[in-house]
Amino acid sequence: MVAEKVKQLERENILLKAQVEELQNLCGTTASVPMNCEYCRNFIQHYIKIDAQYSPICSGHCVAGKQTKSRRTDDTCKAFVRKTYGRNHI
Repeated sequence: MVAEKVKQLERENILLKAQVEELQNLCGTTASVPMNCEYCRNFIQHYIKIDAQYSPICSGHCVAGKQTKSRRTDDTCKAFVRKTYGRNHI
């Protein structure tokens, strides 16, 4: 039973890798993201608490430089530095 599940996951993994490769061929190897604040390493996202959950809002602040500046997620500025996540880069 476990061996069959492993085989199924391996087949799914092969299909997913093929799909990722196809998407990279269509979009280029490094898909670009906009230079918006939400993708910047200097941007701190703001959240709102609704009941027991926190949800992101379209606001935050920039920590580049000495002063923090209020920013919207779709803003951009001269201090933009692309976020990195683990081994993958956006």
